[in-house]
Amino acid sequence: MRLLSKASFFAMILAGLVIGCGMASASSASNVYIAQTATGSANGSSCANAYAYTFFNTSGNWGSGANQIGPGTTVHLCGTFTAAAGTSEYLVFQGSGTSGNPVTLLFGSGAVLTATYWSGAVIDFGNHSYATVDGGTNGIIQATSNGTNLANQQNNGVCVAGGHSGALHTNLTVQNLTCSNLYVDASPSDNGGEDTYGLDIWNTSNLVIQNNTLHDMKWAIRNSYQTGSTYSNLTVTGNNIYNMDHGWFGGDSNANGSAVMSNFMIYNNTVGSMVNWDNAADNNHHDWFHLNANSVTTRFTNFYLYDNYGSGDIGVYNTGGFFTYPNAVASESGIYIFNNVFVNTSTSHCWNNGFVSLYQAGAATVVNNTFVSNASSCKDNGLDYNAGSTGLTFENNIMQNSTNADIYLVSGTSVSAMDYNNYYLSPSWYKGGSWYTTLASWRSGSGYDIHSGTANPLLSGTYTLQAGSPAIGAGLNLTSLGIQALDYDKAGIQRPAGSTPWDMGAYQYQSGGPPAPPTGLTATPQ
Repeated sequence: MRLLSKASFFAMILAGLVIGCGMASASSASNVYIAQTATGSANGSSCANAYAYTFFNTSGNWGSGANQIGPGTTVHLCGTFTAAAGTSEYLVFQGSGTSGNPVTLLFGSGAVLTATYWSGAVIDFGNHSYATVDGGTNGIIQATSNGTNLANQQNNGVCVAGGHSGALHTNLTVQNLTCSNLYVDASPSDNGGEDTYGLDIWNTSNLVIQNNTLHDMKWAIRNSYQTGSTYSNLTVTGNNIYNMDHGWFGGDSNANGSAVMSNFMIYNNTVGSMVNWDNAADNNHHDWFHLNANSVTTRFTNFYLYDNYGSGDIGVYNTGGFFTYPNAVASESGIYIFNNVFVNTSTSHCWNNGFVSLYQAGAATVVNNTFVSNASSCKDNGLDYNAGSTGLTFENNIMQNSTNADIYLVSGTSVSAMDYNNYYLSPSWYKGGSWYTTLASWRSGSGYDIHSGTANPLLSGTYTLQAGSPAIGAGLNLTSLGIQALDYDKAGIQRPAGSTPWDMGAYQYQSGGPPAPPTGLTATPQ
Protein backbone atom coordinates (compact mmCIF):
# COMPACT_ATOMS: atom_id res chain seq x y z
CA MET A 1 0.00 0.00 0.00
CA ARG A 2 1.36 3.43 -0.98
CA LEU A 3 1.51 5.92 1.92
CA LEU A 4 0.61 9.54 1.32
CA SER A 5 2.97 12.28 2.38
CA LYS A 6 1.70 14.73 5.00
CA ALA A 7 1.41 17.45 2.32
CA SER A 8 -0.57 15.16 0.03
CA PHE A 9 -2.83 14.11 2.88
CA PHE A 10 -3.74 17.70 3.80
CA ALA A 11 -4.22 18.56 0.13
CA MET A 12 -6.72 15.74 -0.14
CA ILE A 13 -8.60 16.93 2.96
CA LEU A 14 -8.72 20.47 1.57
CA ALA A 15 -10.04 19.22 -1.76
CA GLY A 16 -12.77 17.30 0.08
CA LEU A 17 -13.79 20.43 1.97
CA VAL A 18 -13.99 22.41 -1.27
CA ILE A 19 -16.12 19.72 -2.89
CA GLY A 20 -18.36 19.58 0.22
CA CYS A 21 -18.83 23.33 0.18
CA GLY A 22 -19.62 23.18 -3.51
CA MET A 23 -22.25 20.54 -2.89
CA ALA A 24 -23.81 22.62 -0.12
CA SER A 25 -24.01 25.69 -2.32
CA ALA A 26 -25.69 23.60 -5.03
CA SER A 27 -28.66 22.72 -2.83
CA SER A 28 -31.98 24.50 -3.43
CA ALA A 29 -33.06 27.46 -1.35
CA SER A 30 -34.99 26.56 1.81
CA ASN A 31 -37.34 29.56 1.65
CA VAL A 32 -38.26 31.89 -1.16
CA TYR A 33 -40.71 34.80 -0.80
CA ILE A 34 -42.80 36.19 -3.65
CA ALA A 35 -45.31 39.04 -3.91
CA GLN A 36 -47.33 40.55 -6.72
CA THR A 37 -44.50 42.97 -7.43
CA ALA A 38 -40.92 42.96 -6.23
CA THR A 39 -40.33 44.56 -2.83
CA GLY A 40 -37.24 45.98 -1.13
CA SER A 41 -34.02 44.45 -2.45
CA ALA A 42 -36.04 41.85 -4.42
CA ASN A 43 -33.83 38.92 -3.42
CA GLY A 44 -36.62 36.64 -2.17
CA SER A 45 -35.29 36.54 1.39
CA SER A 46 -38.47 37.81 3.08
CA CYS A 47 -41.82 39.42 2.35
CA ALA A 48 -40.08 42.79 2.70
CA ASN A 49 -37.59 41.74 0.01
CA ALA A 50 -39.77 39.53 -2.16
CA TYR A 51 -39.38 38.54 -5.76
CA ALA A 52 -42.23 39.35 -8.12
CA TYR A 53 -44.61 36.40 -8.58
CA THR A 54 -43.25 35.86 -12.11
CA PHE A 55 -40.10 34.43 -10.50
CA PHE A 56 -42.13 31.30 -9.70
CA ASN A 57 -43.18 30.87 -13.34
CA THR A 58 -39.67 31.09 -14.83
CA SER A 59 -38.12 27.67 -15.39
CA GLY A 60 -34.59 29.09 -15.04
CA ASN A 61 -35.33 29.85 -11.38
CA TRP A 62 -35.93 26.17 -10.63
CA GLY A 63 -33.07 23.81 -9.88
CA SER A 64 -30.43 23.01 -7.30
CA GLY A 65 -28.82 26.45 -7.09
CA ALA A 66 -28.64 28.38 -3.84
CA ASN A 67 -31.31 30.86 -4.95
CA GLN A 68 -33.42 28.43 -6.93
CA ILE A 69 -36.66 26.61 -6.19
CA GLY A 70 -36.15 22.87 -5.87
CA PRO A 71 -36.76 19.87 -3.61
CA GLY A 72 -37.40 21.02 -0.06
CA THR A 73 -38.06 24.66 -0.96
CA THR A 74 -41.00 26.50 0.58
CA VAL A 75 -42.22 29.36 -1.59
CA HIS A 76 -44.09 31.90 0.55
CA LEU A 77 -46.88 34.03 -0.90
CA CYS A 78 -46.91 37.54 0.55
CA GLY A 79 -49.95 39.81 0.63
CA THR A 80 -52.63 40.27 -2.02
CA PHE A 81 -52.13 39.22 -5.64
CA THR A 82 -54.62 40.94 -7.95
CA ALA A 83 -54.76 39.41 -11.41
CA ALA A 84 -56.38 40.82 -14.53
CA ALA A 85 -59.87 39.58 -15.36
CA GLY A 86 -59.73 36.27 -17.18
CA THR A 87 -56.21 35.37 -16.08
CA SER A 88 -55.17 31.72 -16.42
CA GLU A 89 -52.11 29.83 -15.15
CA TYR A 90 -51.18 32.54 -12.69
CA LEU A 91 -48.73 30.36 -10.73
CA VAL A 92 -47.36 27.26 -12.47
CA PHE A 93 -44.95 24.75 -10.93
CA GLN A 94 -41.83 24.37 -13.09
CA GLY A 95 -40.33 21.36 -11.33
CA SER A 96 -40.87 18.52 -8.86
CA GLY A 97 -39.74 17.85 -5.35
CA THR A 98 -38.50 14.48 -4.16
CA SER A 99 -39.68 11.94 -1.61
CA GLY A 100 -39.57 13.64 1.79
CA ASN A 101 -38.64 16.97 0.18
CA PRO A 102 -41.64 18.39 -1.67
CA VAL A 103 -41.79 21.84 -3.17
CA THR A 104 -44.35 23.75 -1.08
CA LEU A 105 -46.28 26.81 -2.16
CA LEU A 106 -47.38 28.33 1.16
CA PHE A 107 -49.85 31.19 1.61
CA GLY A 108 -48.59 33.64 4.20
CA SER A 109 -51.00 35.10 6.74
CA GLY A 110 -53.65 37.07 4.83
CA ALA A 111 -52.37 36.07 1.39
CA VAL A 112 -55.06 36.25 -1.31
CA LEU A 113 -55.10 35.48 -5.04
CA THR A 114 -57.96 37.45 -6.53
CA ALA A 115 -59.49 38.43 -9.87
CA THR A 116 -62.93 39.52 -10.97
CA TYR A 117 -63.04 36.15 -12.76
CA TRP A 118 -60.55 33.46 -13.75
CA SER A 119 -60.41 31.71 -17.12
CA GLY A 120 -58.30 28.67 -16.21
CA ALA A 121 -56.15 27.36 -13.39
CA VAL A 122 -54.99 29.89 -10.82
CA ILE A 123 -52.35 27.47 -9.51
CA ASP A 124 -51.22 24.55 -11.67
CA PHE A 125 -49.03 21.63 -10.58
CA GLY A 126 -48.42 21.02 -14.27
CA ASN A 127 -46.73 17.68 -14.94
CA HIS A 128 -44.90 17.56 -11.63
CA SER A 129 -44.83 15.39 -8.50
CA TYR A 130 -43.92 15.73 -4.82
CA ALA A 131 -45.49 19.16 -4.47
CA THR A 132 -47.85 20.88 -2.02
CA VAL A 133 -50.18 23.86 -2.12
CA ASP A 134 -50.83 24.96 1.46
CA GLY A 135 -53.28 27.73 2.33
CA GLY A 136 -51.63 28.17 5.71
CA THR A 137 -53.84 29.84 8.31
CA ASN A 138 -56.17 31.76 5.98
CA GLY A 139 -55.03 31.61 2.36
CA ILE A 140 -57.72 32.43 -0.22
CA ILE A 141 -58.23 32.10 -3.97
CA GLN A 142 -61.33 33.95 -5.10
CA ALA A 143 -63.27 35.56 -7.89
CA THR A 144 -64.95 38.79 -6.88
CA SER A 145 -67.50 39.42 -9.63
CA ASN A 146 -68.58 36.32 -11.54
CA GLY A 147 -72.07 34.89 -11.42
CA THR A 148 -75.76 35.34 -12.09
CA ASN A 149 -76.27 38.82 -10.64
CA LEU A 150 -72.67 40.02 -10.92
CA ALA A 151 -70.75 41.92 -13.58
CA ASN A 152 -69.45 38.79 -15.34
CA GLN A 153 -70.91 35.43 -16.34
CA GLN A 154 -67.83 33.50 -17.41
CA ASN A 155 -67.86 29.69 -17.51
CA ASN A 156 -64.27 28.88 -16.57
CA GLY A 157 -61.95 29.01 -13.60
CA VAL A 158 -60.06 26.52 -11.41
CA CYS A 159 -58.40 27.26 -8.10
CA VAL A 160 -55.85 24.42 -8.26
CA ALA A 161 -55.28 22.06 -11.19
CA GLY A 162 -52.75 19.40 -12.08
CA GLY A 163 -52.07 16.31 -14.11
CA HIS A 164 -54.08 17.27 -17.18
CA SER A 165 -51.26 16.40 -19.60
CA GLY A 166 -51.93 12.67 -19.19
CA ALA A 167 -48.60 11.93 -17.52
CA LEU A 168 -48.68 10.00 -14.25
CA HIS A 169 -47.99 11.98 -11.09
CA THR A 170 -47.47 11.14 -7.46
CA ASN A 171 -47.48 12.70 -4.02
CA LEU A 172 -49.41 15.92 -4.50
CA THR A 173 -51.16 17.71 -1.61
CA VAL A 174 -53.65 20.58 -1.44
CA GLN A 175 -54.54 21.67 2.09
CA ASN A 176 -55.83 24.51 4.28
CA LEU A 177 -57.00 26.57 1.31
CA THR A 178 -60.21 28.54 0.79
CA CYS A 179 -61.47 28.59 -2.79
CA SER A 180 -64.53 30.79 -3.19
CA ASN A 181 -67.01 32.39 -5.56
CA LEU A 182 -65.63 31.17 -8.87
CA TYR A 183 -69.24 31.35 -10.05
CA VAL A 184 -72.08 32.48 -7.78
CA ASP A 185 -75.14 30.83 -9.36
CA ALA A 186 -78.40 32.38 -8.20
CA SER A 187 -81.02 31.45 -10.81
CA PRO A 188 -82.37 28.24 -12.38
CA SER A 189 -82.35 30.03 -15.74
CA ASP A 190 -78.60 30.68 -15.50
CA ASN A 191 -76.59 28.18 -17.57
CA GLY A 192 -73.22 29.67 -16.67
CA GLY A 193 -70.31 28.44 -14.60
CA GLU A 194 -70.37 24.95 -16.10
CA ASP A 195 -66.57 24.61 -16.13
CA THR A 196 -65.72 26.09 -12.75
CA TYR A 197 -63.78 23.83 -10.39
CA GLY A 198 -62.31 24.18 -6.94
CA LEU A 199 -59.65 21.46 -7.17
CA ASP A 200 -59.31 19.63 -10.49
CA ILE A 201 -56.42 17.18 -10.20
CA TRP A 202 -55.96 14.19 -12.49
CA ASN A 203 -53.77 11.15 -12.96
CA THR A 204 -52.16 11.19 -9.52
CA SER A 205 -51.26 8.48 -7.04
CA ASN A 206 -50.84 9.39 -3.37
CA LEU A 207 -52.98 12.51 -3.69
CA VAL A 208 -54.08 14.24 -0.48
CA ILE A 209 -56.82 16.91 -0.41
CA GLN A 210 -57.47 18.01 3.15
CA ASN A 211 -58.89 20.77 5.31
CA ASN A 212 -59.98 23.04 2.45
CA THR A 213 -63.09 25.24 2.23
CA LEU A 214 -64.68 25.20 -1.22
CA HIS A 215 -67.86 27.04 -2.17
CA ASP A 216 -69.68 28.60 -5.09
CA MET A 217 -68.38 26.71 -8.10
CA LYS A 218 -70.00 23.90 -10.06
CA TRP A 219 -67.48 21.17 -9.23
CA ALA A 220 -65.81 21.42 -5.83
CA ILE A 221 -63.35 18.51 -6.24
CA ARG A 222 -62.79 16.45 -9.38
CA ASN A 223 -60.27 13.60 -9.67
CA SER A 224 -59.90 11.87 -13.01
CA TYR A 225 -57.82 8.85 -13.97
CA GLN A 226 -56.56 8.25 -17.49
CA THR A 227 -57.40 4.91 -19.06
CA GLY A 228 -54.39 2.73 -19.75
CA SER A 229 -52.72 3.52 -16.42
CA THR A 230 -52.71 2.28 -12.81
CA TYR A 231 -53.02 4.47 -9.72
CA SER A 232 -53.44 4.11 -5.98
CA ASN A 233 -54.27 6.10 -2.85
CA LEU A 234 -56.54 9.12 -2.81
CA THR A 235 -57.29 10.86 0.49
CA VAL A 236 -60.01 13.52 0.66
CA THR A 237 -60.62 14.54 4.28
CA GLY A 238 -61.62 17.46 6.50
CA ASN A 239 -62.99 19.59 3.66
CA ASN A 240 -65.98 21.95 3.99
CA ILE A 241 -67.93 22.16 0.72
CA TYR A 242 -71.18 23.99 -0.10
CA ASN A 243 -73.08 25.91 -2.80
CA MET A 244 -71.91 23.55 -5.53
CA ASP A 245 -73.39 21.10 -8.00
CA HIS A 246 -70.98 18.25 -7.12
CA GLY A 247 -69.07 17.95 -3.88
CA TRP A 248 -66.59 15.23 -4.88
CA PHE A 249 -66.48 13.59 -8.30
CA GLY A 250 -64.13 10.80 -9.36
CA GLY A 251 -63.95 8.92 -12.62
CA ASP A 252 -61.96 7.64 -15.57
CA SER A 253 -61.06 9.74 -18.58
CA ASN A 254 -63.10 7.99 -21.28
CA ALA A 255 -64.91 4.81 -22.33
CA ASN A 256 -61.91 3.28 -24.15
CA GLY A 257 -59.27 1.25 -22.39
CA SER A 258 -59.21 0.91 -18.63
CA ALA A 259 -58.10 2.92 -15.64
CA VAL A 260 -57.10 0.98 -12.52
CA MET A 261 -57.37 2.83 -9.23
CA SER A 262 -57.50 1.45 -5.68
CA ASN A 263 -57.87 2.89 -2.20
CA PHE A 264 -60.19 5.88 -2.30
CA MET A 265 -60.44 7.34 1.22
CA ILE A 266 -63.20 9.99 1.35
CA TYR A 267 -63.86 10.75 5.02
CA ASN A 268 -64.69 13.38 7.62
CA ASN A 269 -65.85 15.94 5.06
CA THR A 270 -68.80 18.33 5.43
CA VAL A 271 -70.97 18.93 2.37
CA GLY A 272 -73.90 21.32 2.21
CA SER A 273 -76.57 22.94 0.10
CA MET A 274 -76.73 22.38 -3.67
CA VAL A 275 -80.01 24.16 -4.42
CA ASN A 276 -78.41 27.25 -5.95
CA TRP A 277 -77.15 25.06 -8.82
CA ASP A 278 -80.68 24.02 -9.82
CA ASN A 279 -80.98 24.49 -13.56
CA ALA A 280 -84.28 24.61 -15.41
CA ALA A 281 -82.61 23.18 -18.54
CA ASP A 282 -81.69 20.14 -16.43
CA ASN A 283 -77.96 20.65 -17.04
CA ASN A 284 -76.93 20.00 -13.44
CA HIS A 285 -77.58 16.82 -11.46
CA HIS A 286 -76.40 17.40 -7.92
CA ASP A 287 -74.51 14.81 -5.88
CA TRP A 288 -72.60 15.15 -2.66
CA PHE A 289 -70.32 12.29 -3.75
CA HIS A 290 -70.21 10.69 -7.22
CA LEU A 291 -68.01 7.83 -8.46
CA ASN A 292 -68.13 7.26 -12.20
CA ALA A 293 -66.59 4.62 -14.50
CA ASN A 294 -67.05 5.24 -18.22
CA SER A 295 -65.18 2.18 -19.42
CA VAL A 296 -66.43 -1.39 -18.95
CA THR A 297 -62.84 -2.47 -18.28
CA THR A 298 -61.99 0.23 -15.73
CA ARG A 299 -61.40 -1.18 -12.25
CA PHE A 300 -62.06 1.04 -9.24
CA THR A 301 -61.68 -0.91 -5.98
CA ASN A 302 -61.54 -0.31 -2.24
CA PHE A 303 -63.68 2.80 -2.14
CA TYR A 304 -64.28 4.05 1.41
CA LEU A 305 -66.82 6.79 2.12
CA TYR A 306 -67.13 7.31 5.88
CA ASP A 307 -67.54 9.77 8.75
CA ASN A 308 -68.92 12.43 6.39
CA TYR A 309 -71.67 14.91 7.26
CA GLY A 310 -74.03 16.03 4.52
CA SER A 311 -76.67 18.60 5.42
CA GLY A 312 -78.52 21.15 3.33
CA ASP A 313 -81.12 21.82 0.68
CA ILE A 314 -80.42 19.25 -2.03
CA GLY A 315 -82.41 21.12 -4.69
CA VAL A 316 -84.77 19.89 -7.39
CA TYR A 317 -82.24 18.56 -9.91
CA ASN A 318 -80.34 16.19 -7.67
CA THR A 319 -79.34 12.54 -8.02
CA GLY A 320 -78.06 11.16 -4.72
CA GLY A 321 -76.05 11.64 -1.58
CA PHE A 322 -73.70 9.02 -2.98
CA PHE A 323 -74.29 8.08 -6.61
CA THR A 324 -72.55 5.65 -8.92
CA TYR A 325 -73.51 4.21 -12.28
CA PRO A 326 -70.52 2.46 -13.91
CA ASN A 327 -70.69 0.95 -17.39
CA ALA A 328 -70.21 -2.55 -15.98
CA VAL A 329 -70.74 -4.24 -12.61
CA ALA A 330 -67.09 -5.27 -12.49
CA SER A 331 -65.89 -1.69 -13.01
CA GLU A 332 -66.54 -0.76 -9.38
CA SER A 333 -66.34 -3.13 -6.44
CA GLY A 334 -65.32 -3.09 -2.82
CA ILE A 335 -67.46 -0.05 -1.97
CA TYR A 336 -67.71 0.70 1.76
CA ILE A 337 -70.12 3.39 3.00
CA PHE A 338 -70.36 3.79 6.78
CA ASN A 339 -70.65 6.25 9.69
CA ASN A 340 -72.11 8.94 7.43
CA VAL A 341 -74.86 11.35 8.50
CA PHE A 342 -76.82 12.57 5.47
CA VAL A 343 -79.63 15.06 6.13
CA ASN A 344 -81.86 16.63 3.51
CA THR A 345 -83.00 19.83 5.24
CA SER A 346 -85.49 20.83 2.53
CA THR A 347 -89.20 20.28 3.16
CA SER A 348 -90.01 20.35 -0.56
CA HIS A 349 -87.06 18.81 -2.43
CA CYS A 350 -86.52 15.05 -2.43
CA TRP A 351 -83.72 12.82 -3.63
CA ASN A 352 -84.52 11.79 -7.18
CA ASN A 353 -82.67 8.54 -6.60
CA GLY A 354 -81.71 8.18 -2.96
CA PHE A 355 -79.36 8.87 -0.09
CA VAL A 356 -77.33 6.02 -1.60
CA SER A 357 -77.81 5.18 -5.28
CA LEU A 358 -76.01 2.10 -6.56
CA TYR A 359 -76.64 1.43 -10.24
CA GLN A 360 -74.82 -1.50 -11.83
CA ALA A 361 -72.24 -1.57 -9.06
CA GLY A 362 -70.26 -4.47 -7.66
CA ALA A 363 -69.97 -5.58 -4.04
CA ALA A 364 -71.01 -2.79 -1.66
CA THR A 365 -71.19 -2.60 2.14
CA VAL A 366 -73.52 0.13 3.46
CA VAL A 367 -73.63 0.01 7.27
CA ASN A 368 -74.10 2.21 10.34
CA ASN A 369 -75.26 5.33 8.52
CA THR A 370 -77.93 7.83 9.61
CA PHE A 371 -80.14 9.10 6.77
CA VAL A 372 -82.77 11.76 7.49
CA SER A 373 -85.12 13.57 5.11
CA ASN A 374 -87.33 16.51 6.07
CA ALA A 375 -89.31 16.52 2.83
CA SER A 376 -93.02 15.79 2.88
CA SER A 377 -94.49 17.07 -0.39
CA CYS A 378 -92.51 14.91 -2.81
CA LYS A 379 -91.30 11.33 -3.12
CA ASP A 380 -87.79 10.06 -2.58
CA ASN A 381 -85.95 6.84 -1.81
CA GLY A 382 -83.52 5.84 0.90
CA LEU A 383 -81.48 3.18 -0.89
CA ASP A 384 -81.87 2.94 -4.67
CA TYR A 385 -80.33 -0.38 -5.74
CA ASN A 386 -80.64 -0.86 -9.45
CA ALA A 387 -79.46 -2.02 -12.89
CA GLY A 388 -77.93 -5.38 -12.03
CA SER A 389 -75.91 -4.37 -8.97
CA THR A 390 -74.52 -7.31 -7.02
CA GLY A 391 -73.41 -8.22 -3.52
CA LEU A 392 -75.04 -5.59 -1.28
CA THR A 393 -74.73 -5.67 2.52
CA PHE A 394 -77.11 -3.16 4.13
CA GLU A 395 -77.12 -3.31 7.94
CA ASN A 396 -77.29 -1.14 11.08
CA ASN A 397 -78.63 1.91 9.22
CA ILE A 398 -81.21 4.44 10.43
CA MET A 399 -83.51 5.67 7.67
CA GLN A 400 -85.98 8.39 8.62
CA ASN A 401 -88.78 9.82 6.45
CA SER A 402 -87.95 8.42 3.02
CA THR A 403 -91.29 9.34 1.52
CA ASN A 404 -91.35 6.96 -1.46
CA ALA A 405 -89.44 3.85 -0.44
CA ASP A 406 -86.82 3.11 2.15
CA ILE A 407 -85.50 0.35 -0.06
CA TYR A 408 -85.96 0.28 -3.82
CA LEU A 409 -84.64 -2.97 -5.35
CA VAL A 410 -85.22 -3.78 -8.99
CA SER A 411 -85.15 -7.25 -10.53
CA GLY A 412 -81.70 -8.52 -11.45
CA THR A 413 -79.92 -7.18 -8.39
CA SER A 414 -78.48 -9.39 -5.66
CA VAL A 415 -78.35 -8.76 -1.92
CA SER A 416 -75.94 -10.55 0.40
CA ALA A 417 -77.44 -9.25 3.66
CA MET A 418 -80.11 -6.72 4.65
CA ASP A 419 -81.06 -6.59 8.32
CA TYR A 420 -80.80 -4.75 11.66
CA ASN A 421 -82.03 -1.45 10.19
CA ASN A 422 -84.39 1.15 11.62
CA TYR A 423 -87.01 2.53 9.23
CA TYR A 424 -89.01 5.40 10.76
CA LEU A 425 -91.78 7.46 9.13
CA SER A 426 -91.33 5.37 6.02
CA PRO A 427 -94.35 4.14 4.09
CA SER A 428 -93.07 1.38 1.83
CA TRP A 429 -90.45 -0.90 0.38
CA TYR A 430 -90.07 -2.10 -3.22
CA LYS A 431 -88.57 -5.22 -4.74
CA GLY A 432 -88.77 -6.51 -8.28
CA GLY A 433 -92.15 -5.05 -9.22
CA SER A 434 -93.87 -5.46 -5.84
CA TRP A 435 -94.61 -2.79 -3.25
CA TYR A 436 -94.85 -3.52 0.49
CA THR A 437 -96.50 -1.06 2.83
CA THR A 438 -95.70 -2.68 6.19
CA LEU A 439 -92.47 -4.03 7.58
CA ALA A 440 -94.17 -7.38 8.20
CA SER A 441 -95.20 -7.73 4.56
CA TRP A 442 -91.73 -6.61 3.44
CA ARG A 443 -90.13 -9.29 5.62
CA SER A 444 -92.37 -12.04 4.29
CA GLY A 445 -92.16 -10.89 0.68
CA SER A 446 -88.41 -10.25 0.52
CA GLY A 447 -86.92 -12.34 3.33
CA TYR A 448 -84.94 -9.30 4.49
CA ASP A 449 -84.93 -7.16 7.66
CA ILE A 450 -85.99 -9.91 10.08
CA HIS A 451 -84.43 -7.99 13.00
CA SER A 452 -85.26 -4.48 11.77
CA GLY A 453 -87.80 -2.05 13.23
CA THR A 454 -89.87 1.04 12.53
CA ALA A 455 -90.01 2.77 15.94
CA ASN A 456 -88.89 6.35 16.45
CA PRO A 457 -85.07 6.19 16.88
CA LEU A 458 -85.22 9.31 19.09
CA LEU A 459 -82.52 11.24 17.26
CA SER A 460 -81.23 14.42 18.89
CA GLY A 461 -80.83 17.70 17.02
CA THR A 462 -77.34 16.56 16.10
CA TYR A 463 -78.58 13.08 15.06
CA THR A 464 -77.09 11.20 17.98
CA LEU A 465 -79.17 8.62 19.89
CA GLN A 466 -81.05 9.81 22.96
CA ALA A 467 -81.82 7.76 26.04
CA GLY A 468 -84.49 5.16 25.36
CA SER A 469 -83.84 4.94 21.64
CA PRO A 470 -84.82 1.52 20.21
CA ALA A 471 -81.69 1.72 18.05
CA ILE A 472 -79.46 1.31 21.13
CA GLY A 473 -77.99 -2.19 21.19
CA ALA A 474 -80.19 -3.24 18.27
CA GLY A 475 -77.49 -3.48 15.64
CA LEU A 476 -75.23 -6.27 14.50
CA ASN A 477 -71.63 -6.39 15.74
CA LEU A 478 -69.54 -5.92 12.59
CA THR A 479 -66.08 -6.19 14.12
CA SER A 480 -65.49 -9.21 11.91
CA LEU A 481 -65.36 -6.98 8.83
CA GLY A 482 -61.91 -5.90 10.00
CA ILE A 483 -62.33 -2.21 9.17
CA GLN A 484 -60.61 -0.22 11.90
CA ALA A 485 -62.49 3.02 11.27
CA LEU A 486 -65.85 1.20 11.44
CA ASP A 487 -64.99 -0.11 14.91
CA TYR A 488 -65.35 3.52 16.03
CA ASP A 489 -68.42 5.67 15.43
CA LYS A 490 -68.53 9.03 13.67
CA ALA A 491 -67.55 10.83 16.89
CA GLY A 492 -64.60 8.51 17.45
CA ILE A 493 -66.31 6.47 20.18
CA GLN A 494 -65.20 2.86 20.14
CA ARG A 495 -67.93 0.34 19.43
CA PRO A 496 -68.11 -2.89 21.43
CA ALA A 497 -65.75 -5.68 20.44
CA GLY A 498 -66.53 -9.38 20.35
CA SER A 499 -70.20 -10.30 20.09
CA THR A 500 -71.76 -7.38 22.01
CA PRO A 501 -74.41 -5.74 19.80
CA TRP A 502 -73.72 -2.37 18.26
CA ASP A 503 -76.11 0.55 18.08
CA MET A 504 -77.73 1.39 14.79
CA GLY A 505 -76.74 4.54 12.96
CA ALA A 506 -73.58 6.60 12.74
CA TYR A 507 -73.29 7.26 16.49
CA GLN A 508 -72.86 4.93 19.44
CA TYR A 509 -75.03 6.05 22.37
CA GLN A 510 -73.15 7.75 25.22
CA SER A 511 -75.04 8.43 28.44
CA GLY A 512 -72.29 10.37 30.19
CA GLY A 513 -70.89 12.38 27.29
CA PRO A 514 -68.31 11.19 24.81
CA PRO A 515 -64.63 10.75 25.67
CA ALA A 516 -61.98 12.38 23.53
CA PRO A 517 -61.95 10.65 20.14
CA PRO A 518 -58.91 8.73 18.95
CA THR A 519 -56.78 10.12 16.15
CA GLY A 520 -55.18 8.68 13.06
CA LEU A 521 -57.89 6.13 12.26
CA THR A 522 -58.20 5.03 8.67
CA ALA A 523 -60.09 2.32 6.90
CA THR A 524 -58.16 -0.85 6.19
CA PRO A 525 -58.50 -1.94 2.55
CA GLN A 526 -59.86 -5.45 2.17
